Amino acid sequence: MTDIDDIVVDPAPIDADDLAMLAEGFASAMLAAPGPGEADAALFDLGWGELLTAAPSQGAAMAFTALGATGSSAAIIDDVLAQALGLDVAPTTCVALPRPHRAAPPATRDGDVIRIDGLVSARIDTADTVILVITAGAGAELVAVEADRLRTGPLVGLDPGSPYRRLAIDLPADALGSRGDGSGTNGAWEAAVAAGRVALGHQLIAGARWMLDAARTHAVDREQFGRAVASFQAVRHKLAESLVAIEGAASVANACTDDVDPLLAAVAKSLAGKAARTTATNAQQVLAGIGFTTDHEFHRWLKRTLVIDTVLGSSSSIPTEIGTELLARGTAPRLLEL
Repeated sequence: MTDIDDIVVDPAPIDADDLAMLAEGFASAMLAAPGPGEADAALFDLGWGELLTAAPSQGAAMAFTALGATGSSAAIIDDVLAQALGLDVAPTTCVALPRPHRAAPPATRDGDVIRIDGLVSARIDTADTVILVITAGAGAELVAVEADRLRTGPLVGLDPGSPYRRLAIDLPADALGSRGDGSGTNGAWEAAVAAGRVALGHQLIAGARWMLDAARTHAVDREQFGRAVASFQAVRHKLAESLVAIEGAASVANACTDDVDPLLAAVAKSLAGKAARTTATNAQQVLAGIGFTTDHEFHRWLKRTLVIDTVLGSSSSIPTEIGTELLARGTAPRLLEL
């Protein structure tokens, strides 16, 4: 297995009409598929692998927007990371993720033992291979592990339908498959984290839009004291606050095209997580009593938001990372042209 030093960028933008048609097809497939495995298979049948290879930024943005809007459990983050690492995109490949709130490689080498402490997607159930990036001194290694060695049973967590599971296991070094020499792996991992953060940012933003729309619809339809709930100023303020947060996060996420700057990707993921959490809080208040029950579908998006926000760094952990990076640089770069 080889490493990659350069990120593959979109050679040409996809026509807006074609992208809209693909988005509709992807969303329909996600809604029809009952679980992560079925959803993944349906998306690959629609050309997800080819789309991601041909247009990584556009493809990931479109697919993860559909993921957030539908509440699907498709485990396609593996494909985004694999593509950024320079590997083949295939439904049989799973890529190990860092532990919640972190962005460092999920594994470390300790003598003859590989210690893994991170996350895997539900694709682990059907994958042939799990890709590990291992911290080794000042460098990193890219290795392959037979998925059978890492099979985990279903874990019931905050979001039972989530494709993410905790993975904490020690493996003997001889359990590893092919490995590179480490050259370029640090840069490739940084690029993979950046690509993954932008993709998850689009998912969080789309999920936030769903929650905002659900709250707005409820406020328009529901009456209190003979007036529509939407006419109350406090309700309008909560909805407006959510919309401003969503649009601000979306402007940054949409700016992450082609060769994504890791710092901009970090800002995009942080803002998206913050916007989704703000919207979830406000939407739950506007939905009132039903927002605290499982009778309304809102609870699915709330739980998914809380989980996705922690993957590859969260809205609470990334600001510290950004501050450390800015102090090291000694300057604050202009990330967007206003």
